[in-house]
Amino acid sequence: MPLHDLLCVLEASDSPLKSALDQSLALARGYKVDVLLVAAGPKATPPYSVFGADMVGEIFMAENEKVRQRAEAMAAEAKSRLSSAGVQGNVELSLDAFQDVLVRMRQFALCRDLTVMDRPGGPVERKEILFEEVLFSAGRPVLLPSDAVAEKFAKIAFAWDGSSHAARALSQALHLFDGIKEAEVLVVQGEKDLTGIAPTKNIAAHIERCGVAAKVIELKMEADGVGATIDKHASKAGADLIVMGAFGRSRLREFVLGGVTRKLTQASSKPLLLAH
Repeated sequence: MPLHDLLCVLEASDSPLKSALDQSLALARGYKVDVLLVAAGPKATPPYSVFGADMVGEIFMAENEKVRQRAEAMAAEAKSRLSSAGVQGNVELSLDAFQDVLVRMRQFALCRDLTVMDRPGGPVERKEILFEEVLFSAGRPVLLPSDAVAEKFAKIAFAWDGSSHAARALSQALHLFDGIKEAEVLVVQGEKDLTGIAPTKNIAAHIERCGVAAKVIELKMEADGVGATIDKHASKAGADLIVMGAFGRSRLREFVLGGVTRKLTQASSKPLLLAH
């Protein structure tokens, strides 16, 4: 089924609103869908302290007030941008403890075709935890935007490693984004044994049956890794979107070793669609 609605998660910070809002509004215009913009302001909960509950409580109250102000300012800006864009949607504010924010974002994501959120900065950051909660728990794809904002996706670069995650990501991309005309199936040689995967000609034939022109491209892994190899090719080939399965290895190994998912979620030149 085509894209009907999307969720945009905006975490309150001192920084200006980033590309998640730009990309969400662009997709809402391009595909004429409803968008829910949520300004999340996770509140900190004071731990036990030998310095006394009153002192620590006051510090946390002051910090939570700053978070509230930032979230409200972000929600106001998002509402203004939504109105100016002329698209259908709503803005909500989530001022809760972080665990409650995670639950609420998961609930929102379950009821939307797609979640758009800014890129996580690292494996121990709050944004990373929020990203993984939505990706793993909602069963819906997540789109991480880049500076290359697009209203529609016409050409995709699909990273194929034979995994069920990759197949799921491809299926969701082809079903959500009507108007895709071309897909490059990218197979990177040199990182792991690919002899046992489903033949690339078969996945390319499936894409063709979906009405999309497909081309299989084998890439030699460059010195800076699979993620960089995929990203460089996607940029050079003029792809609008990179599509891949997320966390093909265990999350612990991705945390320790980096991994393709980690590399591309932190930095890719094109928007990145992920599914798990």
